Amino acid sequence: MTGVFLLSERITGKLLRIFIDEDDRHDGKPLYMAIVEALKAAGFTGATVLKGIEGYGVHNTVHAARTFDLSTNLPILIEVIEEEAKVLAFLPSLRAMIPEGLITLENLELMRISRGPS
Repeated sequence: MTGVFLLSERITGKLLRIFIDEDDRHDGKPLYMAIVEALKAAGFTGATVLKGIEGYGVHNTVHAARTFDLSTNLPILIEVIEEEAKVLAFLPSLRAMIPEGLITLENLELMRISRGPS
């Protein structure tokens, strides 16, 4: 690889994690899709949706991706890294969309890496 990698200055931010179930819905569509669309519309830089292969939550029901299970309702995790003010401003919208789940916030430092001219 050629070129120079440029690092931005370090800024503080938040890691927003949203734990929901695969079967959760909002306005007739999967909740994870509705959340990603809302994040994009709100100007967030990006979001990643991860599908768990097994997990359980507050109701102690294990959900697993096994060939003999007909109903899985797997855990979904949405991760977002963004500046703190933007995350905190979005929380009321998120709470209105999620009927049941878990949201975690973690402080972090961000440094964007980009490739400069070769």
